[in-house]
Amino acid sequence: MSGQADRRRPVWAMAVLLSLLAVGLTSCSRSSEPAAGRLVVDGRAEVNRPGQDRREVTGSRNLTFGDRVRVLQGTAVVRLPEGRRLELRVGTDVELQAGVRGTVAQPTLHAGDLLVTAGAGPLVVAVTGADVAVQGDARLSRGLAMLVGAYKGTVQMSSNGSTLTVPALRQAAIPAAGPFPTKAAPLEALATDPWDLRYLSDAIQLSNQLAARSDGFTAQLGPTEGRSFNYFRELLPRLAAEPGFTPQLLNPARPPGETLVGAAITLEGSLGAFAERWAAVFGFRDLGAAWGLVAADQGVAAGPLMAAIESAIARGPAEFAVGPPGKPPSSLAPPSSGSATTSAPTTTSTTAPARPRPGATTTTATPGASSTTTSTLVGPLNTGSPLIDDTINSLVNTLTGLLRSLGGQQ
Repeated sequence: MSGQADRRRPVWAMAVLLSLLAVGLTSCSRSSEPAAGRLVVDGRAEVNRPGQDRREVTGSRNLTFGDRVRVLQGTAVVRLPEGRRLELRVGTDVELQAGVRGTVAQPTLHAGDLLVTAGAGPLVVAVTGADVAVQGDARLSRGLAMLVGAYKGTVQMSSNGSTLTVPALRQAAIPAAGPFPTKAAPLEALATDPWDLRYLSDAIQLSNQLAARSDGFTAQLGPTEGRSFNYFRELLPRLAAEPGFTPQLLNPARPPGETLVGAAITLEGSLGAFAERWAAVFGFRDLGAAWGLVAADQGVAAGPLMAAIESAIARGPAEFAVGPPGKPPSSLAPPSSGSATTSAPTTTSTTAPARPRPGATTTTATPGASSTTTSTLVGPLNTGSPLIDDTINSLVNTLTGLLRSLGGQQ
């Protein structure tokens, strides 16, 4: 009896061993499935895996090929191999499929916004009817149309044999129905978009400052003033020393403030010859690019650029507060500490000199007049807050130009 039990024991032990081995192999097979990426959720998302029900997830988990992620609340990040990543926000719907090599995920954007960080790339993102290959950093928005904007590097859009390369700081759209785009447009950056602020906050702030300086400078001049070749050679002395600056580059129809800002960016830039930079600066601007974006496109830093423009404004008209005929200027701005006021009944409205200096005061007498007006020339408001200064200076400059034009019609 004992001998029969001993003979059965190896059979029983072998059966248990084979069962454990099968369980181990199954577990090993599941754990060895290649991960398509790592999902990290800051909020709530749902994952739909083929053959399984949708599952709401928080925190982090691995994704496999075929998983589809949709963000319900907050944001999420999908970390891909080789340091690449996808950022998702509310409404983004992304599916991860196996790429050409089988071990690299190819995302498919079904809806919403996607921020792609591809590095040297390219990382190809599929959309309905097109492929978008990102080299660098870019945002993709899938709605009625497919909008692609490049922050860094380039993006190549392909569809039905047509291709378009979108350089940095540009964007292009593939309409749901219509022709494939043939050229890129300037990137539209919003101060309310967290991704735009991450990459372009300095450019957005600089755009506001440069627009205020441009509008203010133009408001100081008459309809035909500040448009000549020699005028800008005197305004920006570096132009006088630049052999590439010729009269043919100037566009007389362009507002003087626009020419001033564009010329300063061209002088501060270094990408190509002077004439090439000039054409690139004003060409990008004419397409609708904000000035801060134009400066960033030329690799120009805000500090030296603003210093050059402020110096030029100090050489040109600096009249930021001129009262209308027959009305003291105090209604627009207080007079400077060194201003003088005359009370003789034989004076009339003041005419500012062609190139006044900040802080100067002028008075012009005309026989037969019965009122007194003194114009006080002051520099720009500088409270230390760029938003307040730029807004108020731009408003005052515009009013000044309007009042001057009204006074000239009388």
